[in-house]
Amino acid sequence: MSRVTAVLLVLLLSACDSNQALPAPSIRSISPREVQSGYPGVIRVSLDAMVPIRVDYTRQEAQAGLGVRLWFGTVEAPLLELDADSTLEVFLPESLSPGVHDVRVVLADGREALRAQGFSVLSSIHPAIDAGNPTGPDGGVITPDAGPSPDSGTRTGTPMTEGDITGFEFTPVEEQRRGQPFVVTVRALGPRAAEFEEKVDLSLGAGEGRVTPSTLDQFVGGVCTQSITVDSQSTGVKLLVTDRFGVSGTSNAFGVR
Repeated sequence: MSRVTAVLLVLLLSACDSNQALPAPSIRSISPREVQSGYPGVIRVSLDAMVPIRVDYTRQEAQAGLGVRLWFGTVEAPLLELDADSTLEVFLPESLSPGVHDVRVVLADGREALRAQGFSVLSSIHPAIDAGNPTGPDGGVITPDAGPSPDSGTRTGTPMTEGDITGFEFTPVEEQRRGQPFVVTVRALGPRAAEFEEKVDLSLGAGEGRVTPSTLDQFVGGVCTQSITVDSQSTGVKLLVTDRFGVSGTSNAFGVR
């Protein structure tokens, strides 16, 4: 018996257990959890699950995750990829309306995982878009030298105020090597997340070492992707970002060796 055949037999025996022997899956994380309507990026849904394995004898290979499906509310999002750590990658369905939606994952053997109200889509239309001329087109004739009204124009492009950003979210960070650069992506969350274009402080949890740089570059459209380096060795390092209002966000715990 060849080594490949032996491995496939082991996988087949593992796959033949009854569904009752497999624990119910759960959704570990959703990243990002909140997006603007029309968001073009990838959405990652990580599972705690034992995914059934199917064996293709004609090709002498085993495949995990065939038949896994994901819904936002009642709208299905076609699966792009299922990583080795049981993380599903999908795009935002075009037909998904703004609002708060449940996230449901169904495995090939029928087991399900549900995160109630786990995902939000924000409307791309800003409510203050037409608030620039509340007094009518001829309101300036009475006092021609009074200057522009303090509330004229749109809110878009104005400085961020407290409450505009409610948090920050990291894409999942995998195990890293001490002193070796790696890339992180951080997204702003909140009613004006798509307008956020500021810098934020970057740090590690207390006693976890040092991270370089200590400030992330300016966000673009509410997202910052940057290379960083961690000078630490630990099994549970967490990255922390904080803006000028004290709003923060923390990454998952990851190992550095």
